[in-house]
Amino acid sequence: MIFPALTWVLLLVSLALCVVGFYKFTWFTTVGHGVAVTGLVLGCAVIALSRGKSSPAFWLSCIFGLLYGLLQGGFTVLAEFLQTRRRQALKSQRENNTPWYIYLAFWILTALVFVLEISPLWYRAASGVGKDSVFSWIAVFFMGAGLVLIFLSRRQAGIQRQEDSRIPPMQGVYSLARCPSQLGQILFWTGMLISAFTYVSGAQWIPVILGTASALFLAIRSAQRQDKLFRRRYSYLPEYREYAEDTHILVPLMMSKPIRWE
Repeated sequence: MIFPALTWVLLLVSLALCVVGFYKFTWFTTVGHGVAVTGLVLGCAVIALSRGKSSPAFWLSCIFGLLYGLLQGGFTVLAEFLQTRRRQALKSQRENNTPWYIYLAFWILTALVFVLEISPLWYRAASGVGKDSVFSWIAVFFMGAGLVLIFLSRRQAGIQRQEDSRIPPMQGVYSLARCPSQLGQILFWTGMLISAFTYVSGAQWIPVILGTASALFLAIRSAQRQDKLFRRRYSYLPEYREYAEDTHILVPLMMSKPIRWE
């Protein structure tokens, strides 16, 4: 069967947690994404525990999933309530005029997508966890590396802004890519996909691939929006122009594409 028997429970959990998007539309894919992933991973862990099944790689994947959700949701909430200027920048007239039915449709859509994103973990929990494979540990490595990159990018950005708030972060992990946090997200969800190689088969690959594609799309779109904002805000700085032209938006060691400055 494509979906395990208790998938509807995870969907209800996701719907309940994604209601934060009704506070601010952009929160459906930021805070909502973080808290939904946290809740869904907890659901997978609880179901695995109730069946008395466990393995080191599975539990590491669950821990990394919880940390990912807390990082994604927590940083956005802090930025929203502690940085007034950022809060005003995120609030747009278009958002204020968004019809209620768009909110409703997007709420249901994002809740479903987030269930699909964690489907590799859910399939493994529902099938009884099983023994760890080589792919399980490769997946843990990718997920852990992604988390480290996300954490370092947020931390180093804060430190560099404290040192000089007039310029964007360009050192540390930002010397690898202009959007290292989103690169970390890509690594994390690539790891989640790899974890499915041993425990998913047949038509079950459809939700796994759809979920991974959605997660990668969100990460890439987030990087594009951030990069566009930085290019518009800091284009007057010669050092940022040089940095942006020498550093790829997401891929380390790859030459940046020609940039169209605004």
